[in-house]
Amino acid sequence: MRNALIEVLKTKKGVACMNQDKEKGISLKGKDIMPTANSERNMSSLAYLVLWIGIAVQLVTPITAAQLYPALSPTEIIVACILGNLIVAVLLTLLGDIGVKYGIPYAVYIRACFGYLGAHIPAVVRAIPAIFWFGFQTWMGAYALNVIMEMLTGYSNLTLLIILFGAVQIINTAMGIEAITKFEWLASPSILIIGVILQVFIMNQHNLTFGEIFAQGGEGGISMGYAVVVMMGTYITMALNAPDFTRFLKTNKNKKNESNWWKANNGSFWAHTIGLVGSMLLFTIIGLTSGVATGTWNPIDAMVQTMGADSPLLLIVCLVFVILAQWSTNISANLLPPGYIIVNFFPRKITFAMGSIIAGVIGLLIQPWNYADFVPQILLIITATLAPIVGVMFTDYYLLRKRKLNIEELYKVDGQYKYWKNLNPAAVIAYIPSGLSVLLFPDYGFVSALFISMVLYYTLMKYWICKVYVQPEITDAQFSIEGPEVEQQV
Repeated sequence: MRNALIEVLKTKKGVACMNQDKEKGISLKGKDIMPTANSERNMSSLAYLVLWIGIAVQLVTPITAAQLYPALSPTEIIVACILGNLIVAVLLTLLGDIGVKYGIPYAVYIRACFGYLGAHIPAVVRAIPAIFWFGFQTWMGAYALNVIMEMLTGYSNLTLLIILFGAVQIINTAMGIEAITKFEWLASPSILIIGVILQVFIMNQHNLTFGEIFAQGGEGGISMGYAVVVMMGTYITMALNAPDFTRFLKTNKNKKNESNWWKANNGSFWAHTIGLVGSMLLFTIIGLTSGVATGTWNPIDAMVQTMGADSPLLLIVCLVFVILAQWSTNISANLLPPGYIIVNFFPRKITFAMGSIIAGVIGLLIQPWNYADFVPQILLIITATLAPIVGVMFTDYYLLRKRKLNIEELYKVDGQYKYWKNLNPAAVIAYIPSGLSVLLFPDYGFVSALFISMVLYYTLMKYWICKVYVQPEITDAQFSIEGPEVEQQV
């Protein structure tokens, strides 16, 4: 079915359909957001694990850990890290099934939940954090480059380096998923090795042991729930657009119809769990060690303070590690998702490469490094605003449609996902109160927003929307995803 949907674009009927879409002012098709064919699924489970290691190694994690200390003890921060990221890993795998089974990106699937035009609401909510973090982490990488340049030449120009480093990452992302994956194969092992070296060096320089680090107590003022939500904030954004990556995983031709969920998703589950939780744990420990030893949350300043005078060569190596870490995370986690989202606004006019460039330029122009002192608070807000969308997506895909999706209708103007004026009232109504609940329960905003959105969306869809707008996947027990050929429906 996926191949047929792609081929229809080459037929006269496909051209006629696109012309009709143009006349109605709605564009739903574009080569970069069509379902991936089996021939395009070239990523092995091992390559996906490496990709996730590359995604998860970045400086936001040690910064967050250092800023949570000393309000919480190192032990509490570690527990929060493990719990928060395990939850995210499970959500990544659950929503990643959409990509495994149907080969469609997040920006397309969300049409089923919010409507053809309403889909732009959660798309923008998802894109903003990614664009923000791209700019922030580009600044961190450029900061490290600037320190190296000062050491070697005595010259400093942080602004220029931000622009140059940002441009290199944008070009890398614009080259597509294969170029991103190849870079991760290079960067991920290097980053992990240098990360361990950095950890050992800081402990030796400050005569610290793990026993002494974890013997530190917390001063209070922050709850455990707050810390878990903050730790989730780093990659809860990725849970939404997990299909953007899993749609490229290798699969046999029948896997999209695999009824056994575990058989279809065990590869992505282990990649998410090991790659995300393992990497986040390592970098949380590095952040805690730097915070305890130096009293600063900025890991680059901690490196300079620890080894600048005695080990300049090692300092340069560690700063290169910082650069690679920001690069590997930005291209996959912070440019690829908003790139697809921007394409979805004008799929026939904007390519993925153009979308990546637009996202990157915006990320630099907003200068997010000006908010570097407030990373935990920013992560809390991100988690709270995205949790309702996670709840809507999970409820729609698993509880209502039961993994059955009328995929051809996602690309058809006036299709079943048009709802009311191309907007699904159930999704919007569910989003607003669940998002506002965060104001009442800030420390547990993710939980409240998630469950309120799930209950409201399920109730409104089941007993209102489906009675007005036909949704055969939900109301027809006999509905099969192996429906008529796409050419007959588009």
